[in-house]
Amino acid sequence: MKTVKECIEDLRRCMTERVVKRVVIIPHISPDGDAAGACSALAEVMERLGVKWRILTCDYMPEYLRFLKHVPRLISYQDKPEDCRRLIAETDLIFMLDHNTTAREGDLEPFVREATAPRVIIDHHLEPDEEEVVISDTTVSSTCELLYTVITQIWGKGIVNADVANSLYAGINTDTGGLSHNSSRPETYRLVAELLEAGLDKAFVHEHLYQMNRLSRLRLLGYALLAKLKVTENYSLAIISLSKNELERFRFRDGDLEGLVNVPLTVRDVIVSVLVTERKDKVKLSFRSKGEVPVSEWTKRWFNGGGHLNAAGGQMELPLEEVVKLVEETAPVFFKEYAGIVKE
Repeated sequence: MKTVKECIEDLRRCMTERVVKRVVIIPHISPDGDAAGACSALAEVMERLGVKWRILTCDYMPEYLRFLKHVPRLISYQDKPEDCRRLIAETDLIFMLDHNTTAREGDLEPFVREATAPRVIIDHHLEPDEEEVVISDTTVSSTCELLYTVITQIWGKGIVNADVANSLYAGINTDTGGLSHNSSRPETYRLVAELLEAGLDKAFVHEHLYQMNRLSRLRLLGYALLAKLKVTENYSLAIISLSKNELERFRFRDGDLEGLVNVPLTVRDVIVSVLVTERKDKVKLSFRSKGEVPVSEWTKRWFNGGGHLNAAGGQMELPLEEVVKLVEETAPVFFKEYAGIVKE
């Protein structure tokens, strides 16, 4: 198996041995802070190199991430499907950021599979697909942390300006819950220090990530914690479920529930928190845990998902009530087999 350094050299060769004038940058479906930060940072690097770029997404970026420099310029398949098809067909290189398979690209997947351009995965999730270039490291905090290594090893630290630094830090911060989980490597903090030296405006990023709430969002979060939070009797498991009607009642927008799943973990005896939300055509699940409780195994086995030890997600095409019931019914098996916790 190749090392990360060797895979980065593969990308260097890919970009020097062929004429790369245009690239397409694609995040996973329902992009989060790590995906958005990586896309914006790489777009800025491409722009500084004189390479034309486009960020394409099958849906939309959450509103709270639109402060990142290049996020407002993305093209959504929902608005311009033919433009997305054409740009993918004409590009010289396809960057797949913060996901390990084209299946995580939603409506864009068939166009990406048909494209003749090489595909480059830069990601920190397990079991990536085999593509022309795969730069994968599951030990890092985030794709943004890995991308910083890629950028600096190929083009040097001088190419990292304030816009790149702000974007990368936004991804690192959000994917670790404010550096509270999956962030115990000293290298992560050395990297943040280097981003500060490169011009990172930490106060600016924090303000836009955490201090730009709408009143309707605060009321939604308050309602979720007051009326919908349930802690199971037999297990240290917190579940919050929200229906589509409840979300509409509070004028829900993408990104409004960011961070909510982490809140129950602040309770001393809660070790796993699950957020279950009914969306347009599916039910989405987010899992978080403390310590060595591997919620990624829970989502992988029962909820068509995966992720990291302490942070994972899944989705189901079942009614909301049935999904919540499945979480409750599989909890005893999960806690016994994967966490070593047996309750009477």
